[in-house]
Amino acid sequence: MFAELQRRYTDAFNAGDVDALLANYIDAGATVVERGVALSKTGDLRAALGEYFAAAEPQVEFEILHTYLAGDVAMIVTAWSIEELGPDGTRTTQRGRATDVLVREDGEWKFAIDNRFGSN
Repeated sequence: MFAELQRRYTDAFNAGDVDALLANYIDAGATVVERGVALSKTGDLRAALGEYFAAAEPQVEFEILHTYLAGDVAMIVTAWSIEELGPDGTRTTQRGRATDVLVREDGEWKFAIDNRFGSN
């Protein structure tokens, strides 16, 4: 059900394409960039992603583990891994579980809240 969104998001993220990545969010969408801090699509998220992609050259993979539907709203739980360039020039990998809220908009699923920290 969410395979197309997963493909679009992964392709855009791995290409470092901020515009294509943000196209996967509703207008008021937000991403939790660190515990307790969310940046909105209409705010600082674009600049933060651009800086992150340039510095870290990240590559992401994720698998959808659970889905919960309520009409045009869904909550998904994913297992993810991100390989990125560290400040010392070595590549490191982070892993975790995300809890994300999706909204179906014009027949297409998009992120409303992207929280890679899940419920931790």
